[in-house]
Amino acid sequence: MPASRAALIGWASGTIGSSTMLGAMSLLVMFYLTEYLGISPALAGALIFVSRIWDIGASLVVGQWSDRIAGRWAGRWGRRVPFLAVGGPVAALSYMLLFAAPADLGQGALAAYVLAALILYATGYSLFVVPYLAVPAEITSVPQQRTTMMAMRVVAMTVAGLNVAVLGPVLIGAFGTGRAGYAGMGAVQGGIILAAMWICTIVVARAPSVASAAASPAGSLAQVVMVLRNRPFLIFLGVKFCQLTAAASTTVALLYLARYVLDQDENFLIRFGAFQTIGTLASLPAWSWLAARYGKRRTYMGAWFFYAAVVISWLATALGEPGWVTDARILLIGVATSGLLVMGFSLLPDTMEHNTRITGVGQEGTMAAVYSMVEKGTAAAGPLIGGVLLELSGFISAEGGALPPEQPASAIVAIFALVAVIPAVFNVAGSLLLTRFTLTDAP
Repeated sequence: MPASRAALIGWASGTIGSSTMLGAMSLLVMFYLTEYLGISPALAGALIFVSRIWDIGASLVVGQWSDRIAGRWAGRWGRRVPFLAVGGPVAALSYMLLFAAPADLGQGALAAYVLAALILYATGYSLFVVPYLAVPAEITSVPQQRTTMMAMRVVAMTVAGLNVAVLGPVLIGAFGTGRAGYAGMGAVQGGIILAAMWICTIVVARAPSVASAAASPAGSLAQVVMVLRNRPFLIFLGVKFCQLTAAASTTVALLYLARYVLDQDENFLIRFGAFQTIGTLASLPAWSWLAARYGKRRTYMGAWFFYAAVVISWLATALGEPGWVTDARILLIGVATSGLLVMGFSLLPDTMEHNTRITGVGQEGTMAAVYSMVEKGTAAAGPLIGGVLLELSGFISAEGGALPPEQPASAIVAIFALVAVIPAVFNVAGSLLLTRFTLTDAP
């Protein structure tokens, strides 16, 4: 049964909130902790890593709870809606608190505050995102319509990217830069997160659900083992691990590249967000056409190799380059990202439907949780690896956003490794793994 267009658009709007959180965590949080709170790179990475480990556990609990216990409480709204409704306010509050760290705390108390805010951030994200990812398999049974949903989600992700990369620096400047600027940005964007998540919640609550299988009676660990026996899903997880690791490595180093290689400040994100958005949106019809002509898997593989070729070219900035070359590279990153996101997201509900066919039970929430665990594991590893690598390279933090210190050559090498080399390697690896994915595009 197909879903209405209003349901598809309303569902996709939730991504504006969740991707704002994910984008801020990738682009801003590590930089904010080291350059404005004065926390060392290794400690900042460790704090983010601990909160993400918490998030992984929360994902599994929320996913299985929404499959089983919430299924008995579904009533008129559906089993995922209560989690979406609670997740929105928790997510918005945590976003505000994270970027409003008090200025009069000692280093120990400051680290404790940041960790508590990060754990609340992770909890709110899980409460919303895990049931959110299970919704597509429950409101439409048409595989092609799921691809349309994911294209809409990419558009929403692009809006979220503009919220972080363009509106974020504007708000930071408007509220006075420094810590005050980040606090003001957190308050405004927290409101945007809440609005987007609640719009999604209302729409999903009103959307009819397709018939679904009964929840599995198995225990938590047994359910995880069961879904991991789904070979297409397992391969999909490996592919997404490579993609997300590449993205986490790039984004954690992007502002460091801007400041210490390109001689830019946070306003570089405006430029990055604008050109990436143009590339992403302009190329969506092309990727959809390629998927229809050549299939999701082949198109996905092409996007992987294209992204690897573009991202490795960041190394050329070490020699200096005209601004238009940097802008063209960012535009092409947007084109490649568009293909990766649309093709990748559209495969997840396909693997969920396949799992229901082979097991006879509904485990969409568990599968969404396992996917979210991979997503959060890579998001945790990115800042941790980045922080440790920068620390070992001799990177010097600039507390309070002061005049950027002179960095040793080894720190610049570490920045290039994070922003170009590691992402390229993981993109090639993911494309090769994708050759083992066997589900077809047929309904």
